[in-house]
Amino acid sequence: MVNRKYIADKVFFYLKKEGKFFTSSDVHNMIGLDIFPVLAAELGYPKSNYSCVLVSGVWKVNVSSDFIKLDDSKDIIFSDGSFHKIEFKSQKNIGRDSILSATAGIPSHYFMEDEDTIGVYPPSCSGVIDIPYVKRPTSLSSDTDTNQLTEKCYMAAVYWVVAQCMLMDNDTRYQVYEMKYDKELQRLRGDYADIFDESATVVPHKDYLR
Repeated sequence: MVNRKYIADKVFFYLKKEGKFFTSSDVHNMIGLDIFPVLAAELGYPKSNYSCVLVSGVWKVNVSSDFIKLDDSKDIIFSDGSFHKIEFKSQKNIGRDSILSATAGIPSHYFMEDEDTIGVYPPSCSGVIDIPYVKRPTSLSSDTDTNQLTEKCYMAAVYWVVAQCMLMDNDTRYQVYEMKYDKELQRLRGDYADIFDESATVVPHKDYLR
């Protein structure tokens, strides 16, 4: 099982190879808190769904606390007894005055009001909005912790953390590990496009420790 300790051990292996020494605290924080939200945003996984009841006149919807970004592979749906797909349109193209002065009705468009708030236009009549999104993976607070991405994406995490450590040390060789990270992301997106299908047969990364 790939847990935080397994990933940290591989990070320290590469750092030692490059003559770099970082504290366990620094490395554990980067693994436990920093890299996996980055990977989730890049890969669009893990996915979740957020449903919220809207009363008439509401045009702001606060997203779930574990929200990273919208899931572009699915539609935002508004239901008032019938189902209505809501299309994206930038706030700039709608116009702030139009948003504030519009009569409540079935929302036809959505936009990001800020990183934690989705806006709808026109303001909603009474109904339910269903928002598919990419969620924040579970944080890794102890050596034995795992999350939704550790097993299949751990080498991308290793390369990213090593690159960050090298960059913090003003070592230009961080670019080597950034390239390794980018290549691993390409692998995950390309040949392993169905990597998150539970029925898929996933070939381990070549550095997988038997």
